[in-house]
Amino acid sequence: MITIRTSGEKCLCDFTFDFYWQHRGSRLDPDAEIDGWSYRALVDALRRGETVRILGDAGSRLCSSMGVDLRRLGGSGGAVDAGKVIVDGDVGPRMGISMIRGAIYVSGRVEEPLGNVMEVESDLSGYRRFVSITELLERGYSPLHPNELSDGVLRISDGITRETIGARNEFPGKIEVFGNAGMSAGILMRAGVLEIHGSSGRNTGVLLSGGTVVVHGDTGDFTATEMRSGEIFVKGNAGDFACSRMRGGSVFARECRPVPPARNTSASPDDLRRISKIFGISSIHAMMYRKIVPMPITTA
Repeated sequence: MITIRTSGEKCLCDFTFDFYWQHRGSRLDPDAEIDGWSYRALVDALRRGETVRILGDAGSRLCSSMGVDLRRLGGSGGAVDAGKVIVDGDVGPRMGISMIRGAIYVSGRVEEPLGNVMEVESDLSGYRRFVSITELLERGYSPLHPNELSDGVLRISDGITRETIGARNEFPGKIEVFGNAGMSAGILMRAGVLEIHGSSGRNTGVLLSGGTVVVHGDTGDFTATEMRSGEIFVKGNAGDFACSRMRGGSVFARECRPVPPARNTSASPDDLRRISKIFGISSIHAMMYRKIVPMPITTA
C-alpha cells in the first residue's frame, strides 16, 4: 500500500494526468512527486490492484477515469481492474469523473459536483465508500437510499449533482436521474439508456457510441459533439454548437443550432411516434421536433 501526505493537491490518481495528451506536461507532470510518490506511480499502483492511502485533503478530479485503459495513452480504450483509494480527509469537486472501476473511501466531506460515482454500503468502518455508476449498474451493487437498483434500472433521486453520468456504459440497463445532471452526461456510452428528468449541462452525449440519452429539459451547448452512434432526445433546447464533428447517430430536439455539416431534417412518422411516447406529448406537438443527423460522407 502506498501512503502519501497531501494538502489539497488536485488530479491525484487521475488516469488521464489531467488530459496529458492535450497539454503535454504544461499543466501536470506525471513524474512530479508528492511526498515521494509521483502521479504516475499512484496510477500504476491502482492498475495493479493495490491501495493508495491519502493522509490529508485531496483536491479536485480525484480518480478521474479510474479503471480506463485510455487509448490516448496507448491503451485499448476498455476497462481495467483498479484498486482502491482511501482518503483520510476531505475531497474537492469532480471526484470520479468518467471513473468506471475501483473504489474510493472518504472519511470527510466530498464537494459537489461529483463525477460518475455513487455511495454504496461501506465495508470499511469510518469511511464512506463510492463506486462507479457504470460498474454499479453492470455488477448489481446496492446504492444507498433513496437511490435504488432493481431489474436493471438504477434510479438516482438523491439530488446530488453529478457529471459524466453513465460514462462508457456497455451494459443494456437503464439509468434514471430524477433531477438535473452536470456536464458530459452519457460520455462515451455504448449501450443502455440514460434518462434525465430535468436538464443537463454542456457536452451531453459527447462521443456517444451507442445507446440512448433522453433529457426532459434542456441541454447545454456542444450537445452530441463527436457523436458516433446512438440517439439523443431533448424535450427542450439542445443548445448552440451542437453536433460538432458528428459522425453518426441522431439527435431529436425542439430547438437546436447544429454545427455544419450536421443538419436539421424532418422527423419521420415513426420518429414522431417515438417522440410523442418518450415525452408524453401529443402527435401535433411532436411535429415541432427536428432530427439532426451528420452529412453523409461522399466519395469521388
